Amino acid sequence: MNTEIIPKTETEYKVMVEARERVGIPATFISFKRSQRMVHPRYALLKIENVTSKEQAEKYIGRAVEMYIPKTKVQLSGYKERVVMGYVHRVHGNSGIVRARFEKNLCPKFIGTHVYVQLYKANPNYFQKD
Repeated sequence: MNTEIIPKTETEYKVMVEARERVGIPATFISFKRSQRMVHPRYALLKIENVTSKEQAEKYIGRAVEMYIPKTKVQLSGYKERVVMGYVHRVHGNSGIVRARFEKNLCPKFIGTHVYVQLYKANPNYFQKD
């Protein structure tokens, strides 16, 4: 399900990024689910913009999540990105944080980066491979 997006010019790349922000709701990947001594990288904790309560966060359960990971610069002026898909699994705590599960576990170096919560439902059976 990895999709490569290759715009031809830098202006096309900027237009693509702006369109992405309009379609999805920005969120920040803040951490993995964890306990005192264990880290569970299967679940990523996301802070969705303008969501501050458990009741507001419950509206996003089951929604698709996309993370755009930059891979390389293409030779001329295009950019390559990899899209990792996921879905919002459940609410985490009372402050509007949600747990998301992705098709592959996210790398810890992406903590603090933006992901985009889409407004359509995802198929959770696609992500459960246990």
